[in-house]
Order: sequence, then structure tokens, then C-alpha cells
Amino acid sequence: MLRALHIAWKDVRQTYRNVVALATMFVGPLLLASAIGGAFGTGDNFIIPAVKTAVVNQDLRSQAGTANQNLTAGAMLETALTSTELSGLVEVVKYDTPEKARVAVDKNEVAVAVIIPPGLSAALASAPREVATVEVYKNPGTTVGPAVVTAVVTSVLQEMEGARAAAAASAKLAFSHGLVDPTKLASIAQKTAEAFVQTQHKLTGASLESRGPVTSGAESLKRPNVASQVLVGMMLFFMLFGGSIPARGILDEHRSGTLPRLFTTPTPRAIILGGKYLAVFLVVLIQSAVLVIAGWLLLGADWGPVGPVVALVVVGALVAASQALLTVSFAKTPGQAGAVSSSIFVAMALISGNFFGTANAGETFAKVRRVSPLGWLMEAWGRLLYGGSWADVALPIVAVLGFTLVFFALATFFFRRRYA
Repeated sequence: MLRALHIAWKDVRQTYRNVVALATMFVGPLLLASAIGGAFGTGDNFIIPAVKTAVVNQDLRSQAGTANQNLTAGAMLETALTSTELSGLVEVVKYDTPEKARVAVDKNEVAVAVIIPPGLSAALASAPREVATVEVYKNPGTTVGPAVVTAVVTSVLQEMEGARAAAAASAKLAFSHGLVDPTKLASIAQKTAEAFVQTQHKLTGASLESRGPVTSGAESLKRPNVASQVLVGMMLFFMLFGGSIPARGILDEHRSGTLPRLFTTPTPRAIILGGKYLAVFLVVLIQSAVLVIAGWLLLGADWGPVGPVVALVVVGALVAASQALLTVSFAKTPGQAGAVSSSIFVAMALISGNFFGTANAGETFAKVRRVSPLGWLMEAWGRLLYGGSWADVALPIVAVLGFTLVFFALATFFFRRRYA
């Protein structure tokens, strides 16, 4: 056993003295996770800055003779845009004239302008109905912000139109039952419109919540940041390449004659190959542990409970080492091993969803990716990131260990046949 450890330690030191190997194992996954996380926000959610919106409310001036200015349609629309629910999405700047608002949009001082016409309230109250158009003047260079404001304006106008229709129907119904007093009819219409608006608010539950996708099986409200989700996929993917570096070293030593000379020593071949296997495992284990710690320190990743995290790091290193050894065991040259292993690793990553992070893309994909051990690991890490525990990762761990045993057995069969 001590001889196997000496062989393994020699290979581990040789691997970590290779600058190219270090860049492949550490710089690649961390750089990709940092870049993508920085592009979409490293916080709990994707960040959309507040849309600076110019508002011109001309409906107030047209209703100067009314007792309550806040009951006008223009005031209702303006209140909706300045509500606390939208404070994080919409930043309202008031302007006196439509011309000033349009100029502000043209100069990129604001992203969009909402111009409320003078006759909006009168148009909604008229019978037969008059036409009044609310103008949304936007900067063609922006898309998300104006779309948010347009959706809010459309929603409020639809609500007003619904209230108007309900009020008209209630007044018509009361008139058909013999009520002819204009004051009472107006009171019924107003109360119906108010009740309609209140009912709509209760039904729609007008609130906004920004959140990331939650994987199936994770019941916690914990939400990981983007960088940590990307790092999981990149870490597992590059662990395969990390394992293939010392695994290809077996073929290098065979070609250089070092391995045949080792076989002539009193050390049994099983001990020599065991040391090579252990070296591949230790290289990947160190790589995985460093990436997990770096993700926690540099990217703010909250991996979850220590026990399940350690278990996933170990089983991930085991399956990556076994996969790397298997792809090398039937190759004849290091170049052939590199080409074959790269193709297999990329195909496995595509099937497993390593390039899409830990988000669950649907039930069908969640089942398909289980044909790969990386898919099981992605599922397990995703559950931990969303607040999972031992119960959530037990089945993936068992499945990955099953893959590991099969891969190690096949690799051992091919190596024994070659070096018999």
C-alpha cells in the first residue's frame, strides 16, 4: 500500500507542476463562471435596472372643475406607475408638456415617455364612447424597459375599460328595473366600478417577485446566485479533463519505457496500477475541493451543508477519475486518448446540461440527463444549492457510485489485458 502511495504522490506532483494542466483545471471553470455571473448579476437573481419613465398627465388639467383630482383616469394611471410595487422597476419623472417628454427620450435622458391625453377620463365616461389615446413614446435602442412600462399601461387601461363596462351595465340594469333617478343611477355606476377594481386587485394579487428557477425536489426558498450555478456545470466538466491528464500519463510512461521498467521490479503490477488509479483520483479530488472553496470565497457560492458537499466532492472525483481512466484504457497513444476523451467528455456534458447550469429545463430533460453520471451530479448539486439536504442527494450519490464501479471495472479489464 505504501508503494502505491509513493507512485500516486509522484504523479500528483508531476501533474500540478504542469502550468497548462493548472490552467485547464482551475482557470477555465472559474473564468467562465465569473464572466457569466458578472454578465447576469452575481446576486440571487437577474437584475433589471429601474426604467426611467417620463410621465405627462394632461388629464388632470382637463378635469380642473372636478371635486377630486385623484379620481381622474390620468391620476389613476400615474398612481399605478409610481406605486411601491413598481418602485424597483419604474422610476417616474414628471414633465409639463409632451414635447419636453419626447425630447427627453430622444436625448436618452429617459427610456420611455407615457403621455396621458386631456380627454381620457371623459372618453371613459362618455356614452357613446369617445376615443382617447395614451401615447407610449420609447427609445428604439431599448427593449426591456419600454416593454415593462407598456405592459403596466395596458393593464391599467384594460382595468379602467372593464370598470367602465361594468358601471354601464349596472346602470342599464337598474334603469330596466324602473330606476330613473340620475343621481341614484350615477351612484350605482360609481359603486360598481369601484367594486370591479377592488375585485380585480384581489383576483390578480398585483405583486411582483423576482426569482430564479427552482429545481424539482427542492422545497426551500434558498436561491443561489448565477455564478455558483454556472460553476457547478463547469467544475464537473473540467474535472473530466483534470482526470484525463494524469491518466494519459500512463500511456506516456508506457511509450517512454518507464512503465515497463516498473513492471520488472518486485512490486506487483496491481500495486503499480493501483498507484496510478489513486493519482488520478487525488488530482481530481484536489481540483474539485479547490474549485468549491474558490467558488465560496470568490463568487459567494453557498453550497449548503458541509456533509453532503463533501460527499458530492468525493463521489464526483471518483466518477471523473474512473471515466478518465476508462477513456485512456483502450487508447493506443496519448494523442488518440486525448481526442477520444475530449469527444466523449463534450458529449456527456451536452447530455447532462453542464453548459446550462443547475436550472431544471423540464421533466423530459431531467430524465434524459440521468443516462450520464454528470447528469446525476448536476441534479444533486442543484438540490443542494436550492436548500437540499442528505435526503435530496442520497439517490444521485448511489447512482454515481454505480457508474463509478462499472467504469473502474472496465478500465481495469482493459489495462490488465494490455499489461498482462
